[in-house]
Amino acid sequence: MKNAIACLFLATLIACSKKEDNLQETPDAHPELAITSYYVNGTSGNDANAGTTAATALKTIQAALNKTTEGAGSTIYVAGGTYKERLNWPHSGASAAEPITLTNYSGGTVILDGVSATNSTQNAMINVSSKSYLRINNIRIANNIRSFASGIYVSGSGTDVQITSCRIYNVGWTSDSTAVPSSANNANPLVVVGTGQTAYSQIYVGSNQIYACNTGYSEALTMSGNVNNFLIESNIVHHIKNIGIDMTGHYSWTGAPDSVNFARNGNVKNNVVYNCVSPVATSGGIYVDGGKWINIEGNTSFNNGAGITVGCENANNTAEGINIRNNFIYNNKEAGIVIGSNAAGSKVAWSSATNNTLFKNYTNGGWGGEISLQNTDHITLSNNIVQSASNIVVIALLGYTSTNLAMNYNKYYTASGTANTITFDWGGINGTTYGSLATFKSGTGLDASSTYGIPSFVNSTLATLNLHLASGSACINAGDPAFVPASGELDIDKQSRKQNNRVDIGADETAL
Repeated sequence: MKNAIACLFLATLIACSKKEDNLQETPDAHPELAITSYYVNGTSGNDANAGTTAATALKTIQAALNKTTEGAGSTIYVAGGTYKERLNWPHSGASAAEPITLTNYSGGTVILDGVSATNSTQNAMINVSSKSYLRINNIRIANNIRSFASGIYVSGSGTDVQITSCRIYNVGWTSDSTAVPSSANNANPLVVVGTGQTAYSQIYVGSNQIYACNTGYSEALTMSGNVNNFLIESNIVHHIKNIGIDMTGHYSWTGAPDSVNFARNGNVKNNVVYNCVSPVATSGGIYVDGGKWINIEGNTSFNNGAGITVGCENANNTAEGINIRNNFIYNNKEAGIVIGSNAAGSKVAWSSATNNTLFKNYTNGGWGGEISLQNTDHITLSNNIVQSASNIVVIALLGYTSTNLAMNYNKYYTASGTANTITFDWGGINGTTYGSLATFKSGTGLDASSTYGIPSFVNSTLATLNLHLASGSACINAGDPAFVPASGELDIDKQSRKQNNRVDIGADETAL
């Protein structure tokens, strides 16, 4: 991998409501890079070879990994082919400029195949334990079916791990796609778990594809435990039998001290997540469960159990500083956005959902809204387009508490086509269901400047859906006039978030 990737990672990592650590790039102590190249060829190689040229290639990837040296840079070039190996990563690189890199050679397709693979007692296809300065690039991982199977499993503590342009598929706890899992049935295609007092930090997961995985009660892409400073961007995650992308906290199994036992200080941006549906529970395309200070921005989430969810499943804890912004969220089975905890003594606090476009979620039908609130405190919902397939837009669920809620400059539209039948179910706040936008405003004091009407998308037919704003849309230059973009904040197309001196409502910012 080029140094530019590491520099970009450090420059764009986070712009959260709180930053625990300040990232600074350490001056390069190695003016002349000392990176040893090793070559692997499963057809012509021999593990008795030196492996330092293509002509003297090794036969197995593990043999090449074993030739690396602790604290020294190496690049392992693997010729195209299928490799029946479960790999254990033995060493750390020297620095961001001198990492240990595993990548393909000369554009070849490299597949790590779990069927009859070596090192059969290891559940992961690539296992990394407390290693730093490593790169995994352009490797395919497939066909790992067993209890607690994983594709790439990174655990312990360390720094500067980059996983890029990989494909992970057919990783699962069972090959039976109709099987109904219990909590004991898990598989993790890609997971980073910080297990100790010292964090796993500076994690970059970019431009990967994860698909067709039967994860049971686990997720496709997971940050869990003591993980600090991460960027998950431009990945495609789809056809997962549970959650797509997950950032978790406060699970005792990680072993991390509770004060740091949560994923934090991260960006989840510009990913496409779809068809992530569990047979037993609500499965968000993107989910923060007890994490803190995380931005979820510029993503497209559709056809999942729910679009984007923020909660805290462990009692007496808080998820906070979660900003959901500039996302397209549509056609999910349940709510487009779910915010709040359902665990005793827990809540989601000091978080926001702003400038999102929600379109015809809750395809399950029945009583359900585009936005659903559970236990929350200091939540802001503003500048969102909320177009419902029914007449229900926002629900504060009965049995939960939402305090210090702010809502304004939202654009609502419903199936009835009239503001007089729009439904806000406020059973979880004051026990009232409001049947119009006007009665909701007068009864709650919320949404004072929000309006009802057709958002006017380029195309609102699901088969050819285009949620960008059409010319003449009433959402253009209609958002909060006091809106100031966060540092580095862009719209769904990575364009300036505020143009013509006023922000648009929804995820798309036009130049009109």
